[in-house]
Amino acid sequence: MSLLLNLKTIPLVVLAFSLALLFFFDPSNPSLSRDSVVFSFFVWFVSLGISFRKKKFRIHPLFLLACLLLIGLSTVNGINRAPVVYFPQKLNLKLLYVAALCLAIYLFLKNVHPIFLFIHTVAFACSPPLFSSIKSVPLLLFVAASLFYLTPKKIRLRKLYVIVSISFFVLLISSLLSYKSQAALLQLCLLFSGILIFFLLSSYPSLFIKKGLLLILSSNLLLNTVNLFSAVHTIWPFDFLQPSLLLTYAGFPVSSIAVISAFSALVAFYTASQYGRYSWFLIPGGLIAIYLTYFNHSRASLLAFGLAILCIFLFRWSKKKVFFRIFIPAFCLIVLFSVVSVFFFPQEAASQYFDPKTLLIRFSLWNFHFQSVLQNSPIFGIGLDADSLLAHLPGAHSEKIGYDDFYKFLHSFRSYPQAHNLYVETFTSLGILGSLFFLWITLYLSLLSYRMLVSKSKKIFDIGIFISGVLVFVAVHEFFDYNLGEQHFFVPVVLALSLIRTRSSSTMGTFRQNSSFKAVYAVSLVLLGYLSFQLVWEQRLRNLIIASIQDEIEFDNFLIYKEKKFPETVKSFLILSKKSLTIKSGSVPKKI
Repeated sequence: MSLLLNLKTIPLVVLAFSLALLFFFDPSNPSLSRDSVVFSFFVWFVSLGISFRKKKFRIHPLFLLACLLLIGLSTVNGINRAPVVYFPQKLNLKLLYVAALCLAIYLFLKNVHPIFLFIHTVAFACSPPLFSSIKSVPLLLFVAASLFYLTPKKIRLRKLYVIVSISFFVLLISSLLSYKSQAALLQLCLLFSGILIFFLLSSYPSLFIKKGLLLILSSNLLLNTVNLFSAVHTIWPFDFLQPSLLLTYAGFPVSSIAVISAFSALVAFYTASQYGRYSWFLIPGGLIAIYLTYFNHSRASLLAFGLAILCIFLFRWSKKKVFFRIFIPAFCLIVLFSVVSVFFFPQEAASQYFDPKTLLIRFSLWNFHFQSVLQNSPIFGIGLDADSLLAHLPGAHSEKIGYDDFYKFLHSFRSYPQAHNLYVETFTSLGILGSLFFLWITLYLSLLSYRMLVSKSKKIFDIGIFISGVLVFVAVHEFFDYNLGEQHFFVPVVLALSLIRTRSSSTMGTFRQNSSFKAVYAVSLVLLGYLSFQLVWEQRLRNLIIASIQDEIEFDNFLIYKEKKFPETVKSFLILSKKSLTIKSGSVPKKI
């Protein structure tokens, strides 16, 4: 076959066709969607013309088209989230789109390796509030279709890959048995996308992609930080040292804004320390990001950022043989100093940031999660994203410990009824078996990062410091809150952890592009085409339903909720029907 159309690029054709159709099936703002897809094709043709003139063909044209379409689709969906997104932020999203488009064209014309354009596309498309409307299916399509194009010819199957693959099958079983299977499968698509991203990027040498990955990830995170920070004009003027609380932005809760801002600051500061040439925008961007974290009064994010920075300094200071001799005592002394210093805080500040009632509420909430799962589904859990059904499981009643706190959280956070703890959430969703695999992966990643820290190579040691800091950040923050299940935090963490040196993991075998690869490729291509068809066809059917309703509604492009106004007689009949179908107390809920 030709160089332009071969086995590796056929999935890109399917992907580009599917993403282009999604623009035309968008009923919220048809003119903007169609103008965006036309503009994407125009930019694509101009970029191709320039590349042909300069004779630079390292990045395949179809891959560039798929990247441009996903970037445009994420922006259009972010803008169309009205009425949550107000007008000034719609303008900001358009400016972000232009900036992301310019960076994509720059990478294409710079003739860099296509893996860097892949990193940029994924990092931008998953930034809030852009990705929140896209859900995880288009991301999975993009990653799966790009996998065959970007995968090296020879892949070594490491022990880490085998552990993660087995864990994914446990996730799949738990999702199929879930009480809320539709939401679980959407969450599963996001997790599967993250696994594929990790497999793809870690198959490249970390020394090869380190600089490009860190700079591209930092740029996209800081673009998102500027977009989030621009929302403070709604409460201006305010005291910079004592800012008022910014409750939500574009439907994003405080904890989500804070955690991604703190993580952006961590990545930006480390990248600036490694590449001082780019510190002129990394350091100011990191300062804005950490101030945005403070602006949202997030104790968990500030604590995680502080401990991660502390660990990075200690890891750099305590090397090799004196690692445990210096690091462990220093870490214990600093933690002890932090705890004792709380008593010297002013009473108002201490009561605001260190309220014991908050911890007691969380403890009772965790207790309720543990009891409910152990009584009903201890092995595989209740499934991903099914926490809202805990109050309806058999044995749940108002006198049970934690029931009232769970009920308050359920009605306060609406779509975020969760344990607010990664470890408890893992046990709730995946049960005992899934929790064991989760701990196995966590310990193995920690072991690999330690091997990088004691490496004789300075470059590997520097990457190990960053990986260890990321692991500390996630471990600390996710103990007090749970954001790793959301794409805005999950995907950047996966991109950062992809720098881990998988060569430290034992080799289980080698996978080459032979006859077995072609068989896997054929099956994957069929599944990719089927998933693309289902996505586009489902979108078309839903839009036909919307077209038949004249009332204005608020909807999400891939998960549409709508209400139709009925006459009073019909409305009373529907209310009576709904009451008759109410689930009795103590009955098992039907699977959704």
